[in-house]
Amino acid sequence: MNPSQPQQLPKIELIPLRGAIAQNEPTTLDVLVKILPPDLQIRLDRPPLNLGLVIDRSGSMSGFKMNYARQAAAYAVEQLLPTDRVSITIFDDRIETIVPSTLATAKPEILSKIQQISTRGSTALHGGWIEGGTQVSQQLKPDQVNRVLLLSDGLANVGETNPDTIASDVHGLAQRGVSTTTMGIGNDYSEDLLESMARSGDGNFYHIASPEQLPNIFQSELQGLMTTIGHKVSLGINPLESVTVVDILNDLDQTSTGRYKLPNLVIGNPISIVVRLKIPALGQSTDLCQFRLAWDNPEIPERQILRVTLHLPIVSPAQLSDFPPHTEVQQQIAILMAARARLEAVKCMDQGDLAGARVSLQEAKAMTQAAPGSPQLAEELAMLDDLDLDLQSGDTIGTRKKAIFQRYNSQRSRPNP
Repeated sequence: MNPSQPQQLPKIELIPLRGAIAQNEPTTLDVLVKILPPDLQIRLDRPPLNLGLVIDRSGSMSGFKMNYARQAAAYAVEQLLPTDRVSITIFDDRIETIVPSTLATAKPEILSKIQQISTRGSTALHGGWIEGGTQVSQQLKPDQVNRVLLLSDGLANVGETNPDTIASDVHGLAQRGVSTTTMGIGNDYSEDLLESMARSGDGNFYHIASPEQLPNIFQSELQGLMTTIGHKVSLGINPLESVTVVDILNDLDQTSTGRYKLPNLVIGNPISIVVRLKIPALGQSTDLCQFRLAWDNPEIPERQILRVTLHLPIVSPAQLSDFPPHTEVQQQIAILMAARARLEAVKCMDQGDLAGARVSLQEAKAMTQAAPGSPQLAEELAMLDDLDLDLQSGDTIGTRKKAIFQRYNSQRSRPNP
């Protein structure tokens, strides 16, 4: 870290649905935990990147898909600094590393290799990912951002194909400091597998409906990596005074110590989590719940920790009306409940119950419409309408992928591209 630049820490805002609780009455209270990374410009002295690009070259990638994949990979290489590292692995039923991990100093030679990628064969997805992870791991340093970017349009059908085994391997690599982002193109890949890999791998998952989106998606991912200030991010929740945690509306995975896994801290990208607390009848004001944010900063050796405590005034039941529901909390609840409704719609689709899936989407729309309006909720309604129209047209495969991708983004406070 440049000693002339003071360390910039994220902030944690606790926003309860109501700013007080009624005296001597049990209360169920939703609390928005808003994590705000510092809003800084991209620095030229950012941590180095150590990237492994893993590209599906199976026969189904022929034509436009491969053209755009080459463009996207070339864009990524062109943005790298001489201090960054990159490797490029391609796979079908065979696995080949066409660019072993190297500093991004000989870009013309790397770009030439990318342009020579052609399609053939089946899909050894797990083996390709392993080789990409090996390339990154061999140059692993704690002061770098280390990530594998996996791009595929198909199912893992050569070598290891069990989703649980693959996700476990991805998690193991993430524990050693190498995260994984997955990108699925079209309607033939397994969204369950790629989402699971991203969740296990401390990375991102993208559903790319059209290959034309690939360069923009790569740009978004790369910009996020360049502005990452924290990874292995977790949120600990410690209720006090007989308070209990009823629900986490984001449906987050948990660590082995019971804390909740959060996405990376990226400059300019707030993270919103809604925690539902059950508060017993209290006669006087007291601390209700403590929150602990922890993360690894690639520029600082020790783990970083912030703690904040929720403390609310106690008022008479008659005075509670003086504390109306907070608009932003209502909006975030609607978004996260709509994300859950998408999951219910997916479950119905998997059972062949298209009518039930439509009911779930209609319920999500009703919840969203009932919340105070905002541009974000207007976009949410538009996406729900789009899913409903796709479902009515009979496109269950595409609808399922979009629903899972949108739910994933909502859980992680990530805008839909």
